Amino acid sequence: MTNYPSLFKGDINPLFGTELDDYINKQLMPLSHISEKDDNWVLKIDLPLVKKKDIDITLTQQHIIIKAKLEKTYCISRLNCVQEFNYFNKIIPLPSEVDSKKISAKFSNGILTITIPKKQKGIRIKIE
Repeated sequence: MTNYPSLFKGDINPLFGTELDDYINKQLMPLSHISEKDDNWVLKIDLPLVKKKDIDITLTQQHIIIKAKLEKTYCISRLNCVQEFNYFNKIIPLPSEVDSKKISAKFSNGILTITIPKKQKGIRIKIE
């Protein structure tokens, strides 16, 4: 016997989009990718249909919160149901300790790139 609720678990709901999209507040969760380098993390977030002036980035002790207003309403139509979205919203937990004073962001071609420096735990001392 097929367990139908299990078909809808995971990242994608075949009827309506991602499980984490907020239909009540008309907010989409954008795609994102984080990569770790020696001294920082690089977070890339896909924000199509957004202008730089409409992006808000908030840093808390444990999260980065990205909110962005779409230039125009984005509609998804499936099974005779139309859902409208006006915003992107994403809350991303911060990896370990970060140097919050050196976090930087840039927006180009619909991609928001946030560079998150790691907090220095110690300084290597060179022996002469």
